[in-house]
Amino acid sequence: MNTFSIQLDNHETGVTRRDEDVFIVRLPEKTIYLEKKQDNEGANHWFEQGKDNETTLTANIGAAIENWLAKNNS
Repeated sequence: MNTFSIQLDNHETGVTRRDEDVFIVRLPEKTIYLEKKQDNEGANHWFEQGKDNETTLTANIGAAIENWLAKNNS
């Protein structure tokens, strides 16, 4: 597991990568487990574990995680 920080709404937010597609995100109000899933066209969608819909919040967090990974895994 590796830990890093993303910018979310002008705040630094801690993220821990639990495995390839699951991230633990420490928001001020709660900690969530965020899971990346791909649809049949290859697009990524981000779900809070145990829920079956992507929200604006989870999509924004997922985009920030993807940006961090793209910059730091090359």
